[in-house]
Amino acid sequence: MRPESMCLCSNLPSVPTRTRIVVLQHPHERKHPFGTARFIRLCLPNAELHVAYGGLSGDLLTPLDVPPDTAVLFPHAQAIELDELPAAERPGTLLVIDGTWSHAKRLYRMNPWLQKLRHVRLSPSAPSRYRIRREPQADYVSTVEATVEALQILEPETPGIDGLVTAFDSMIDRQIAHINSVERHGRSRSPRQRESRRLPALLEDPRLVVAYAESSLPGGDVHAEREIVQWAAVRIDGSETFHAIVRPTGAFPSTCHLEHMGMTTQDLEAGIDTTTARERFVAWAGADAPIAAWTQSSLDWASPLLSPAMPQVVLKTAYCNLRNHRASFLESVVAREGLAPVTLECSGRARERMGNVLAIAQWLRQQRRVQGNASGGRGGPNGPSSPVPLDAPIPPQ
Repeated sequence: MRPESMCLCSNLPSVPTRTRIVVLQHPHERKHPFGTARFIRLCLPNAELHVAYGGLSGDLLTPLDVPPDTAVLFPHAQAIELDELPAAERPGTLLVIDGTWSHAKRLYRMNPWLQKLRHVRLSPSAPSRYRIRREPQADYVSTVEATVEALQILEPETPGIDGLVTAFDSMIDRQIAHINSVERHGRSRSPRQRESRRLPALLEDPRLVVAYAESSLPGGDVHAEREIVQWAAVRIDGSETFHAIVRPTGAFPSTCHLEHMGMTTQDLEAGIDTTTARERFVAWAGADAPIAAWTQSSLDWASPLLSPAMPQVVLKTAYCNLRNHRASFLESVVAREGLAPVTLECSGRARERMGNVLAIAQWLRQQRRVQGNASGGRGGPNGPSSPVPLDAPIPPQ
């Protein structure tokens, strides 16, 4: 897990130990280029490493099957100094927690079973040799250093234990030598490339058409390509609507999906083909009318119905740029901004969804005008010349 020029594998010792070493590792440490737990895993045959995967919940609970005499190497207030334990009471298994100190504390806290085991601690005889990662206190050492010092106490007669620290030192020395050998030219930063946060000018085009698409998987096959089955559109001022149910060329959607869309098999059987739907929509909207939809997916599904000359606006992207955070669901945005959905003549689920999309499009159009007023009409391609007061009163349409 390091560049080949920095590989240490050929120089690593193998040190059989009487003591079993169990490492419980925080997931953030798993791929750290200078992590030291891998020295333990590669050099000690009687060692094992377990990563606490948090998953989607972030819960780091990772119960392990360890013997009753296991001791946790952790600086708990009630921990006993390892070198003060009588020989008969010394653990046959030593559990070591690997991670930064904040990660180690969290890992310890989220594994209550650890707290039921014996606790031992060390008083390191020298500061850490970890010269490329800073320890929070002078008496804190890396995982491999702590393990080596513990093994030297538990089984001082075992030869080769110092070899782990020698390998650790080699990694540090080679990394520092590499850093010193790299020619430096000072810091430089390339200009950040990102889209303008200014709302699209197409929102003010009087020909703008706001649209919504429903698509389905033929026969419910998750590996099949989606087909558009419903296309609804309305002019930005809400004056006129277009609605078409498109008969799929493949298998009809599943019954469950039809119910979800508020449609029936009879609706689809009475639908028109894609070519007819395209001709009717282009004639209604205009061959070069701009089209706005909440998501890019709606525009992608509807591509067979759109003229290449129709410019497109993704309202969700425009909203995220305006508010500078994630949009979440369509209904959430309508509620968050206190918008009133528009009632439209349309069938199925598309009626409510289309009304929400139109409400957001009209609101973004108003915000676009606010931006224009705030910049005095001088906003260039990179946005207005002064901050946009998003909560300022919105002028009437």
